Amino acid sequence: LGLGIGVAYAIIREQLDTSVKGESELAELTGRTNLGLVMYDPQAESTPLVALNQQSVRAEGFRTVRTNLQYVDVDEPPKAVVITSALPNEGKSTTACNLAIALAQAGNDVCLVEADLRKPKVAEYLGIDGGTGLVDILTGQQDLDDVLVSWQRNLLSVVPSGPIPPNPSEILGSRQMAQLLDQLRERFDTIVIDAPPLLPVSDAAILALGGGYGIALTVQSPL
Repeated sequence: LGLGIGVAYAIIREQLDTSVKGESELAELTGRTNLGLVMYDPQAESTPLVALNQQSVRAEGFRTVRTNLQYVDVDEPPKAVVITSALPNEGKSTTACNLAIALAQAGNDVCLVEADLRKPKVAEYLGIDGGTGLVDILTGQQDLDDVLVSWQRNLLSVVPSGPIPPNPSEILGSRQMAQLLDQLRERFDTIVIDAPPLLPVSDAAILALGGGYGIALTVQSPL
């Protein structure tokens, strides 16, 4: 009787478990090829910028993503990459920062845009002032050159989020945002955009689909 109950419990638990166990299962479920696999690090919150350490195993993971991005469209490589995740706290801002650094280390002229206007983290991770930024540009209070921050001796350029607005989705879907992205595409080789998670809000979908500016890279597991 005990053995039967144990087997039944194991079968029920397996059937109800909807978590993704590995890279191959993820590719099968989504029908998409994974761009890269970055090791999980419980210390990522306290030391997020691992790409600065050339010897780090996690940094190699971001360099792999950087390389694979070049093959997404060989004829027209993406000029802009929207970084998002399903839920909060899955490492999208960490990924955005490290991918931008990895791209810049390869000689690309990179701009990192902090477009998470709900819980911005990029400015905090990079150690820069995020009080003035994207929102000020889109509302006409500042020009791009006034808020563009040069980070780590011109390694990359950063547009912080600025003040948190009451209507993030409307601002990100505005004509001003489309015009700003066009302006950034003319000035930089690659634009990395840190967007809010997909399930709670629609901001990332608006950025990814609003004008065909590039591709959306989704973080599928905590980093």
